[in-house]
Amino acid sequence: MDEPGKNEKLQLPAARPGASKATQVATAAVATVVLLVLGLVFVLQDGREPTPPRADLPVPTTVPDEPSSGFQPSAESSLAAPPLDVPASLCPTDLTLEHPFTVLSFNIHSAFRKGSGLAVGTLIKEVRAWEPDIVLLQEVDSFRRRSGGVRQAQQIGDALGLSWVAGTGQTGNAILSRFPVKEHRIIGLPRAGGKFPRHAVHAVVDVAGTDVSVYSTHFDHKSRGARIAQATALAKVVAADARPSIVGGDLNSQPGSDAVARLRAAGLGDVWAVGTGNGNTAPGRNPRLRIDYVLHDAFLEPLQSVVLASSVSDHRAVWSRLQVSEKVGCLDVGIPD
Repeated sequence: MDEPGKNEKLQLPAARPGASKATQVATAAVATVVLLVLGLVFVLQDGREPTPPRADLPVPTTVPDEPSSGFQPSAESSLAAPPLDVPASLCPTDLTLEHPFTVLSFNIHSAFRKGSGLAVGTLIKEVRAWEPDIVLLQEVDSFRRRSGGVRQAQQIGDALGLSWVAGTGQTGNAILSRFPVKEHRIIGLPRAGGKFPRHAVHAVVDVAGTDVSVYSTHFDHKSRGARIAQATALAKVVAADARPSIVGGDLNSQPGSDAVARLRAAGLGDVWAVGTGNGNTAPGRNPRLRIDYVLHDAFLEPLQSVVLASSVSDHRAVWSRLQVSEKVGCLDVGIPD
């Protein structure tokens, strides 16, 4: 083969030889990964350049609260508590509330102690010690000179802290009450040949939300016919009274008398059915007669009864505990719309 001449130029290749196909594929894959990483960083930083940490800011020492999503559950939401199943009313069966109270019937003899004169202070101490809720008084003076010219019902009631209602006449009947007195009146009774005019004091008192009618009376002490007439008149009044009723007083009549029978016929029972002993009340020092009573109708249940001796009066007092019962009705408990 001939050697080239000195004046002949060397021919250079037009381009460098290309990379192999495997090298080209690897280079493209790396570039793609780099671009994806850069794009992810850009998105997380909301398109802003990352801010380098500042050395002068305090380093947090607590974990911040989670941001609220703003979601509030509603009654329709499955996350809300199920609605309460509250009935519109409750109707208990055979539930009765019982309200006991005490009644004292007492002929006070105008607070005069035989042989010692006026002793109203001692009588007040006696009644206070017996702690009655309702007091039915007989032979109570009103503005009589012999008893100091005062209204004894008010004098005794104020001393005991009880409301009072006084009857008519210089000496008559009265009612004292620890319960509120809602209304009162005086009921005239027929004289019918008796020695003095007679009456009954009527008061309606609120016993634990129940209106109870209370009557205090004193029948004639001389005439049997007058006592029957007076009992008959009072029995008509009580029979027409739809409220639970109590009649107490000095009836000047034994349990088997016609006068007491007229009151019993009006639906009144004798609280002494639950008492002990003979229940005699007069005369006070050595009682041989049972002439003072506490009577009640079927709305009231007698619980106790006892006769109490007084150092002042010529009668003994009848102290009784009764009970008014109240049926419990339906109670509205539903949640209003």
